[in-house]
Amino acid sequence: MIYLVSPGPLKYSFVKEGLRYFLELAKPGIKIELLLPKIKLSSSCDPQNRLKEEAKIFSKLIPKEAYLIILDERGKALTTKKWAEFLKKVIENNKKIVFLIGGPDGIALELKEKANFLLKLSDFTLNHEIALLLLAEALYRGISIIKGHPYHRE
Repeated sequence: MIYLVSPGPLKYSFVKEGLRYFLELAKPGIKIELLLPKIKLSSSCDPQNRLKEEAKIFSKLIPKEAYLIILDERGKALTTKKWAEFLKKVIENNKKIVFLIGGPDGIALELKEKANFLLKLSDFTLNHEIALLLLAEALYRGISIIKGHPYHRE
């Protein structure tokens, strides 16, 4: 079981449509659940307080036994082929996998310290909804490669 956790609700209709599309394609053989907790904090809220409050909300959604992957700009970037290899190992060795994407201020250090892996999607700073959409596509592509579908870039 894979959980995708990110602040909600989603604002962009194209992200909602893209998520439905990629998660449906990835479905055969793997269950993916989207968890989008509503984070109600003022945009003028102090960033450190915002991170602490988000961490409390996110922590409640992360099963203790889950393999936690946090998307972070300082994480490790993987090629598509390495991503598929990594994903295969994680799926084979863990019943529950959580991908966590933070809000505008990122992820609290206390959560990063609990992560099993920090994943970097891009050198660009991305809105969390765009990062979620990119992650959904990457999951679909990685799962397709794991299932033996040809990867056209080899």
